[in-house]
Amino acid sequence: MYHRLASVAVLSCGVLLLAGCSGTSAGMTGGRVALNLMKKDSYLRIRLDGQKGKQSTLKKAATGYSRWEIKEPVSTSPKLQFEIRDPDRFGRITTVSVQIHQEFEADYSHLAEFKVFAVSKDTQAQMKPGVEYDLGAPGEGFKVLNVTDDEVSGVELKPGLKHMLVLTVVADKSETAQIYFETK
Repeated sequence: MYHRLASVAVLSCGVLLLAGCSGTSAGMTGGRVALNLMKKDSYLRIRLDGQKGKQSTLKKAATGYSRWEIKEPVSTSPKLQFEIRDPDRFGRITTVSVQIHQEFEADYSHLAEFKVFAVSKDTQAQMKPGVEYDLGAPGEGFKVLNVTDDEVSGVELKPGLKHMLVLTVVADKSETAQIYFETK
């Protein structure tokens, strides 16, 4: 990781010097790039149908943020697995929920197509890291609501569309991760 940070910082400084920027300006920009790359956007990591969500390193270096994306299309009833890096950072987890939003015009609908959450408020009933959940049939302990808040048996997305999955972990230090994907 640090080799990549150093390489990007040196490369950006070199490009800026060749472009006529001062050494100080190039050094400051290179430092900003390195800081952007070291910044942790999320302690959550998500997999859909076994594919790991990834960020663009170049975009993160330039802007400080890059969307989490799944490269290949996933099924219309994907399987979800998440991991928590540095679980101590979260403290006591009380709720884990999933929302899936469909692409709408040039953005994503504010209305969730599906919401998935544990039926019980008990912390032991919540989704757990490292467990794969079939969103098409999540099981007895979970409730799935569609866009009109009707209870359905599972997630069934429209094929060929872009979606955004929002995973929220409510805890002493809550966190939400967004991941973008397309269905087959």
